[in-house]
Amino acid sequence: MATTTTTEVRALHLANPLLMGPDVKALQRLLAPFKPGPADGQYGPLTAAAVERAKWELGYPQRRCDEIADAKLVAYLEGTPVPAAFAARQEVRREQAAATLTLRHQIVANARWGIANEPQIHYEQLRPIDGLHEPRKLPLSTDCSGFATLCYAWAGAPDPNGLGYSGAGYTGTLLQHMKAIAADAVQPGDLVVWGPPPGHHVALVLEPGSDPLLCSHGQEAGPAATRFSVESEYQPSPATWLSSLP
Repeated sequence: MATTTTTEVRALHLANPLLMGPDVKALQRLLAPFKPGPADGQYGPLTAAAVERAKWELGYPQRRCDEIADAKLVAYLEGTPVPAAFAARQEVRREQAAATLTLRHQIVANARWGIANEPQIHYEQLRPIDGLHEPRKLPLSTDCSGFATLCYAWAGAPDPNGLGYSGAGYTGTLLQHMKAIAADAVQPGDLVVWGPPPGHHVALVLEPGSDPLLCSHGQEAGPAATRFSVESEYQPSPATWLSSLP
């Protein structure tokens, strides 16, 4: 009886039209810990992002942490031991992950500070972003994307807009620079943008879960804590979950 080996696995990657088939579904099931979205047999952006996360955690060199899933990756996901160099990088990255967790906590702490100081924070679409280089400035005037950017800047995180904190940035640059992730992969400090590109509104995740708790600054009565389900009643579809942190 013939058996299937990993050498027979085709390389999977993002394509137009999307690659489809039972091998994609099998890969998605192996990628379950890395949140590839539903195992629907379509190699879309969520699956591609999960491949990148899997490669990073498995210890691939940074330049090879891409969206391509080949036979070797499938073998590692099935339990084949990784090379010694990969294992060494895994240890380093575990330490980096701990540092990222601290960074996420700092981003969320800035958002909660904003909620606590809501009376002195006003809604206004200003560029350059007010308070960008003055941590926890009060009074403060900014909009939804400006406030999300401030939470990252004050925590010492990379600019989620990919602009090096130039003072610019809006929902469109967040959508362009950050990676789309599955809803069940959301972590504290990630963002959600409503509406098709260039986006209509953005909020920051305070607590993940089936109905994430968000910090939203979309009007003068903000920043405020609100559930995703509540905010979505007032926002256009789709809702795109975004992350720029490991």
